[in-house]
Amino acid sequence: MARSTVTVISSLFLVGLLLGPLISLINFSGLSLSLSVSDVAAIKFTFVQAAYSATLSTLLAIPVAKALQRQSFWGKRFVVLILGAPFILPVIVAVLGLILVFGNNGIFNSILNLIGLNSLKIYGFWGVILAHVFFNLPLAIRILLQAFNDVSGEQYRLISSLKLSFIQKFYVLEWPILKKVCPGVWAVIFAICLSSFAVALTLGGGPKATTVELAIYQAFFFDLDFSKAAQLALVQVLLVFSVVVASQFINRPKTVLGLDIKTSNYNITGVEKIIDTMVIILTLLFIVIPILLIFFHGFFDVFSLPLSVFKAASLSIKIAILSSFLSVFLGLCLTTNLGEIAGSLGIAISPIVMGAGTFLMLKNFANPYSLAVPVTVVVNALVSLPFVIRILKPPALEIRKEFENLSRSIGLTGISWIWWVYLRRLKRPIGFSLGVAAALSMGDLGVIVLFGSGEIATLPLKIYQLMGSYRLDEALASALLLSLLAFGSFAFFDKLGRML
Repeated sequence: MARSTVTVISSLFLVGLLLGPLISLINFSGLSLSLSVSDVAAIKFTFVQAAYSATLSTLLAIPVAKALQRQSFWGKRFVVLILGAPFILPVIVAVLGLILVFGNNGIFNSILNLIGLNSLKIYGFWGVILAHVFFNLPLAIRILLQAFNDVSGEQYRLISSLKLSFIQKFYVLEWPILKKVCPGVWAVIFAICLSSFAVALTLGGGPKATTVELAIYQAFFFDLDFSKAAQLALVQVLLVFSVVVASQFINRPKTVLGLDIKTSNYNITGVEKIIDTMVIILTLLFIVIPILLIFFHGFFDVFSLPLSVFKAASLSIKIAILSSFLSVFLGLCLTTNLGEIAGSLGIAISPIVMGAGTFLMLKNFANPYSLAVPVTVVVNALVSLPFVIRILKPPALEIRKEFENLSRSIGLTGISWIWWVYLRRLKRPIGFSLGVAAALSMGDLGVIVLFGSGEIATLPLKIYQLMGSYRLDEALASALLLSLLAFGSFAFFDKLGRML
């Protein structure tokens, strides 16, 4: 079968998976939007918190990226690697870690109380923003760092030879880069924060800190008002889709998970070196301390966790394996420009919205709760698909460009070409993609909250349930277990791709 045919069929299949829930939402909503005051407040809060989160993440990333780019020190590659940890870290784990640092009895508030200052309240508006900055600051840093690294060494040497002041260097060298890259970084983070569910579920809530997705969950889970949930889901689709469309007119940054570490060649002053050192240290503390606290608080209770937690962990592993292989299979079929566009459509429809639409679509034909596992597998695969395509597409295009004509000339085509040439040269990207997809699926707390139950619960859902019943010690131990599984699955598949 020709590659273009495979891409078209896969794209149509993917669009069908996305349109099915959307059509179901339209059917239940009747295309009417009878929004209450609380619904309008949720829409406003969703926009405002996303704008604050994107702005703070982008602004804070600038000095950190500059510091990492122009400083050379032992362990720099490891520091940049650490900046990728929040991308794989399950949201529910990060939230628990942030509570240990910034909660009522956390380290940060304990210090504030000692020096006579008011405590920071992590629940509500600023708590949601804090968590979003934790997740998105590293992404902004890595994109900006890549942009600074793309500047040629000759430019840095020229700037150094001209003996320009700090302000002059900023306007001549850094401002053109920031003006080009920052709007795209802001748009990416804004879109991510619009559809963030787990953070709002754990740190938000209440009339003043409810996002649209949290309002959908409440309409489903507490009010059993499917019509209202469908209307809000359509609003969420329109919000995110409009941002995705608008971002097409902005210079979109290259979203990278790995970087070549470079160092600028112009001289910096002693003051700048001190500032850079402090910026790097504070950023590392902000990212690393919550993760370390989860480890130390949960380590001794891991082996005494109840059987239900390990049962939930087993289910999470099964779902992660199935969804990662499904996501990579679809990604391999969509490594073209058309395929990338089709795969990116999943960004406009978040997991909670897909889950809501699928629930409504299935309720007339079967018991939706009995289909919790397959629905979660499919939705998790679609969520990770845009990242998978971004990883697989560049090497896949390079392989086709370099080997396709030669293979055709010797009669190596079809399945034989795919097996002996294509897949064998894509082993490392496939392993990396499987690891990313498995880690993302392992920590997802989206669609499972709609389909899960006492008998069917993934580990993130189990942790949320433990938090709700104030069993914090067990929640922390379970969070450590989830972290180990997420990082372990990523490392396993990545290593497997390198070894084969």
